[in-house]
Amino acid sequence: MDYRRLQMSKGGSFLLSLPKEWVLKNGLEGGAVLRLVEGEGGALTIKAEGAAEAEKGVTAVIREQEGVERQIRSNYLAGTDTMVIDLGRRMTPAMRDQVKTAIHKLIGLEIVEEEANSMTIQCLLQPASMPVKSTLKRAYILAASMHKEAEQALANGDVELAEAVSRRDDEVDRLYFLMVRQLRLALRNPGVAEKLGVGPAECLDLRMAAKYVETIADYSGAIADSVPKLSRKEVDKDIMEALSELSGEAYRIHEEAAQALFKQDIKLAESVMMKSTKLTEGLVSVNELLMSRQPRIAALLDSIAMYFYQIGSHGIDLAELVSGARV
Repeated sequence: MDYRRLQMSKGGSFLLSLPKEWVLKNGLEGGAVLRLVEGEGGALTIKAEGAAEAEKGVTAVIREQEGVERQIRSNYLAGTDTMVIDLGRRMTPAMRDQVKTAIHKLIGLEIVEEEANSMTIQCLLQPASMPVKSTLKRAYILAASMHKEAEQALANGDVELAEAVSRRDDEVDRLYFLMVRQLRLALRNPGVAEKLGVGPAECLDLRMAAKYVETIADYSGAIADSVPKLSRKEVDKDIMEALSELSGEAYRIHEEAAQALFKQDIKLAESVMMKSTKLTEGLVSVNELLMSRQPRIAALLDSIAMYFYQIGSHGIDLAELVSGARV
């Protein structure tokens, strides 16, 4: 850490000398233009105008075949720009397919070089090309539509619609992984944070919001996966009505919570949090109706009810992020 004393010139301007090592490292000389960026808490970032603002691209080498998909995802989330897969032997077609499947799940990754013994993957997506808040809105819209259509598929016994809902979960996952990558880069690099329009304090809230939205999509997919296991004859009308009522309450909660989040409406967020009791009452109503049903059907429907309840709970979590922002 380096401390320097602020000086005042005769003309009233304030002067601060810069470390010689930093000036030389950035190739600067007298007359060079510097850019000053004001941050939170009085922080002031000095940037050499014209110098590359982005960090030097990070390269990782993957040498282990086991868990290659996990390794690719971990490096992607960490902000790695280039990944070289080099197992020290000829890569089999099955291994290449595994790599291609892995990068398909991550936005921006492309295979830029392919040889007998290795593959080179690069992230071609610039961090600021997809703003985090816009990506979060897109992910939420997908998750909300999954919830609504999962309920419809359950009510109508529509297996085809249920399968479509399940497939959409992959797209929400892709957006979620992208947001995690962007937010990690923003925390490490003030230049990236500036381009994304997020401050350090926002990064944690956005990271949590992204996880809540991704989980809403996961639970909606789980409900859709349950549809082929049920026969409409096995579900009584009163139970289906209770499930639909529970689902509707959960949907209203996360829909209003998302509006509060994107508009930073604290009053709306606080009104959402007051709906926790009604959500719990809806779950209790379903459970009471299931007590006299056959164990297999009761257990499956109880799981579906819990998925709807958890979806609503994550909506309340979203609202709490907005309410907590003023603390």
